Amino acid sequence: MFESQQKTLANFIEEHAKKSPYSYEELALLCGFKTSDMIYAFAHSEWKVPLDKVAPLAKALDCDKGKLFVLALKSWFSGELFNQIEECFGAVPENSAERSWIVALREIYNGDVPEMTVKTRRCLKILVGFSS
Repeated sequence: MFESQQKTLANFIEEHAKKSPYSYEELALLCGFKTSDMIYAFAHSEWKVPLDKVAPLAKALDCDKGKLFVLALKSWFSGELFNQIEECFGAVPENSAERSWIVALREIYNGDVPEMTVKTRRCLKILVGFSS
């Protein structure tokens, strides 16, 4: 049912695994697996990535954790259910630059980002060098 999403995830993992300085065995160890069979199976659409292993896998592959998580979720859930999850938990930015801004704002405000006001928007524009 979710073959195309699984293939997209597998391609993403395989692409990053090929770029990685680590072997499949080393990647598996970094993720907490005992054998490289798991990494091979993920990269060849044989098994789905357990959601609790997305973060360690992203770290081991040195790839975008958010993108890997979205791809993993899409491989587990139908498009309709994924859209409902996305709606409930907020839109997932597709752009890494946008994600970086969001992460930076959360760091600056200790996770409690205030509402965007006219004054805040003006200050932000001044800060980044845009005129209104």
